[in-house]
Amino acid sequence: MEFASAMEDVVLIETQEQWERLLDELGTLPCLAIDTESNGFFAYHERICLIQISTEATDYILDPLAVVDLGGLNRVFADPGIEKVFHAAANDISGLKRDFSFEFASVFDTAVACKMIGHRRLGLAHILEDHFGVELNKKWQRCDWGRRPLSDEQLRYARLDTHYLLPLRRQLMAELEAQDLLAQAREAFAGACQVPAQEPRFLGNGINRIHGAGQLNRAARAVLRTLCRHRDQMARQRDRAPFRILGNETLLRLAERQPRDLDELYKIKGLPKTFRKGAQAKRILSLIRQGRSDPDPASASPAEPAADDHPPSSQPLE
Repeated sequence: MEFASAMEDVVLIETQEQWERLLDELGTLPCLAIDTESNGFFAYHERICLIQISTEATDYILDPLAVVDLGGLNRVFADPGIEKVFHAAANDISGLKRDFSFEFASVFDTAVACKMIGHRRLGLAHILEDHFGVELNKKWQRCDWGRRPLSDEQLRYARLDTHYLLPLRRQLMAELEAQDLLAQAREAFAGACQVPAQEPRFLGNGINRIHGAGQLNRAARAVLRTLCRHRDQMARQRDRAPFRILGNETLLRLAERQPRDLDELYKIKGLPKTFRKGAQAKRILSLIRQGRSDPDPASASPAEPAADDHPPSSQPLE
């Protein structure tokens, strides 16, 4: 099978025609290795940006940002006759359910198998090093997988997440059988198929998730809550992770010190350049005054909307 977009080690699927041709092949195979890459470290509305699929013969990377219709993949994932091999399946499966409403049957989770057998280091990088002497380049673990174009180095890194899973599965299957753990493992694998779709990660003004918020007094917590709401609004509009708008430690410093003018505000450690400009700087001071004047949690904390109630806007706040 030939594809227009290929490189030495991996085949990149980025057109509907390529995907339809590959899908016909996947449906005939007994076992596939699967992994995903997301942009959650960068985006407010996290989404899956790559789906890696390895067969015994070839490593494929499917670009779901380019391929319009992935519906056929549900037939593969839901087919009990095709085993899907993941490492730490729950996270990938819950993300795939969130973005595509896929259903799953017949999963083999190499992380669960390793834990049952007695491995102490369960990260894929450690497992590949222990079993195959392969070292993963951690440089790409937290890159923005939503950016295009993808570099050859990124594709090679993503490929390694599935390239060794099928031979690893064979080794682990033998060890599970030798230790009479296969039935227990299959029960755990079946449970991974039932994990729910991922919930939104960011909940508006959820200050209780900020380490150190519990040590603030009532007034400072009200300021923190007000600032968190503003940060969340900006993050939604820009589709950026909130901590990339304004870090939690900086929020805590603002809530604790409650600067009253620009000079005091600019002394806050970690304050991004965005908030050192006139309009945003004045907005922060206004929000601090607002929170300081209304320290009642009941009035300062309205019901938090779900993260997808307000889709990202192209209109900036500044």
